[in-house]
Amino acid sequence: MSSRVKGISRTSLWTAWKAVRRELRHNTLRDVVDHLEYDVDPEVWIRRLLRQIEQGSYEPATPARISLAKSKGFSRTLTVPAIPDLVLYRTIVDHLYQRVRRRERRHVYFEVKKLSQATAKAGEQAKKEMQYATSSRRRFLAWLHYDQYRKYLIFKRIHPYIVVTDISNYFDSILHGRLSEAFHAIAAPPGMLGLLSFLLERLSIRDAYGDSPAIGLPVDEFDCSRRLAHVFLFPHDDRMCDLVGDHAYIRWMDDQNLGAASRARALEILAELGSSLSRLHLTPNAGKTQILSLSEARRHFHLDLNKHLDKIGEMPMRTGAERRAGRRELDRFWRGAAKHEDQGEWSKVLKRAYRLAGLTRSGIFQRRAKDHLLQHPGLARRIGDYMRCSGNASSYLSFVGSVWSDAEQIYPDVNLTLLEALLRLETPISLRSRVRKIASDILAGRWDHNGRSQAGAIAPLLILRFGDRRSLPLLRRCFESRVDELPAQTVRAAAIVYASYGSAEFQAVRRAAARLQRNPLAEVIRLVERIRGYAEVPGSYKARLNPHFDAVAGRSYLDMRSLLAARLLALNGKSSTRKFLEAKKKGWKKAGVSTFDQRLMEILVP
Repeated sequence: MSSRVKGISRTSLWTAWKAVRRELRHNTLRDVVDHLEYDVDPEVWIRRLLRQIEQGSYEPATPARISLAKSKGFSRTLTVPAIPDLVLYRTIVDHLYQRVRRRERRHVYFEVKKLSQATAKAGEQAKKEMQYATSSRRRFLAWLHYDQYRKYLIFKRIHPYIVVTDISNYFDSILHGRLSEAFHAIAAPPGMLGLLSFLLERLSIRDAYGDSPAIGLPVDEFDCSRRLAHVFLFPHDDRMCDLVGDHAYIRWMDDQNLGAASRARALEILAELGSSLSRLHLTPNAGKTQILSLSEARRHFHLDLNKHLDKIGEMPMRTGAERRAGRRELDRFWRGAAKHEDQGEWSKVLKRAYRLAGLTRSGIFQRRAKDHLLQHPGLARRIGDYMRCSGNASSYLSFVGSVWSDAEQIYPDVNLTLLEALLRLETPISLRSRVRKIASDILAGRWDHNGRSQAGAIAPLLILRFGDRRSLPLLRRCFESRVDELPAQTVRAAAIVYASYGSAEFQAVRRAAARLQRNPLAEVIRLVERIRGYAEVPGSYKARLNPHFDAVAGRSYLDMRSLLAARLLALNGKSSTRKFLEAKKKGWKKAGVSTFDQRLMEILVP
């Protein structure tokens, strides 16, 4: 019997898809075309998904998973659902959050953007307050770096003691039953809650063929589980704000800072906090819990170092002379900062310092970059970007090779991050064979590092960037004779890149697809046929071809997946499409992309 689920409609699914689509390029596991096939005809799969839900036949696909580095050998598992499942998950979570958000306390955050806005606003307010302070108070605030105190703690008042804590294994500890109770209290649609429970059961981690543990949220990169986990703590937020006041309670996901008048009061607050969390079957992380005096908080949050980094970040970095001045100031910063290494929230300071070192083209971290990466694997993307921007292509390739071969580098996502960064590398002709060799080794199964099963989806893009038509037989073997031995994403990536070389190559992919029993190429054929049938280029497709900004290099660049999407569009052949691509290429040049990117654009999008 068909029945609609309240809150799930064509409009809500479309809205969720737009939100998901914006984040696809930030994924740890990026698709070869960022799932372009879902964008060329979204009405088809959205209506199919609605029909399956109404008929009760909906079944989530098996999600992909990969380990994400933490530190000291520990990791957490990232879950990557299929696009329809992810869009449905986001739709449900957005609907429930909108119903309950009126209960959200003043200073609780789960989105990086909103937290950044709040900290920036607090810092600006603090600067104004300091202007009108008395001379003695101004001296105290200057010692404290009050603008940084407000910026990183948000507290408006100066609390003599600050409690810092978080929750042990937070995402893994949330009971599905308690989560449902939280939404029953706001009269959420029963069908939607049932569908959410069904999704969580299928997406959460469990042993093969084992019973569902009914506990834990899947870690995703689209703010779905993050929103649920945020809402789950609302009762705890209420209790803490009743205890210390809204002005003295700040929460960023499960990280919590509370202000206290004395150490004794701080201990009382922690006792109440533990009791409050236990009512949700959660446990505070005793190892990370601290009671900090003002001077200890100043060091824990590195208020003085962050102030110095703010000063460097405000310096212009356009010309060689400006970058040299920035390098000198960064050297002064590092001489004072290095003695505080690994104290408090050091990794956040290090992340900011690496970005500024990349912008100034400083070699200050060249020798220590590998050690920093092994110690802070969560900074792999920032460190890799720094090494790419501060040295030449040869030094970056040597750096990547040394990290991959180090026995202490055990994290697959770190290897993939460094591999992905090769798609932004600008190499002279003499070095391109080294990158092609890496891509060939991956496709041939000779690249024996953690993450090798996911690396095959990146290798065809490396061949597109650094190879030529001589590499086409290697790609062709992936979807003709090696379909059963390679991961489906590798076969798909090889086929899409191969098809982008022209109509004859696309016909070869079509013939291979017709012969396969286990067919990962059907979507590829439908994708290209739909693009070839365009009378006009849709707006969503146009947006995918826009240049992106490299925050470490300080300039725009062309993403390889955007170039691949442009190559597929070139298969359309219509005069309107050719005119659009010519105009787009002129726009890329005006955006200030590098000379290397301009040459690549002329070669790949003729």
